[in-house]
Amino acid sequence: MKKLNETKKEKLKKYASKYKTKEKLIIATTARKTIKYIESTVSNFPNEYYVLKNRIIDSCYSILEHIYRANVFQDIDDKKEIIVKIRMLNYYLEEALNENLISSKKFNNYGKYLLEIDKMTREWINYELNSFNKPNQN
Repeated sequence: MKKLNETKKEKLKKYASKYKTKEKLIIATTARKTIKYIESTVSNFPNEYYVLKNRIIDSCYSILEHIYRANVFQDIDDKKEIIVKIRMLNYYLEEALNENLISSKKFNNYGKYLLEIDKMTREWINYELNSFNKPNQN
């Protein structure tokens, strides 16, 4: 019986790796890693901080959603929304720090990841602004 379960697990792993989506957008990959990192800590918040916990998690997923929207629709407003959501998430994390829910070390690490996403977004905006403003060289 144990051998049969191991065989099934191996098959499932094989299928999972075969059909696993490959993320080509670096900013989305970074955001996904950041979400997992933040979510692992936030899930341990006491119940009295339920609203703060939900705001943090909602902001994380909202950032990822706007990254995908900006990529699909090529809209600068979605890119600007990413920056706004990052600032709000940073504020929520600062509140968690003030309430001693996260350590200053974790807060600094989260800040580094969010700053990286912020820089990528700003470069993305600058790239699009510069590419749209250049006249065609025909």
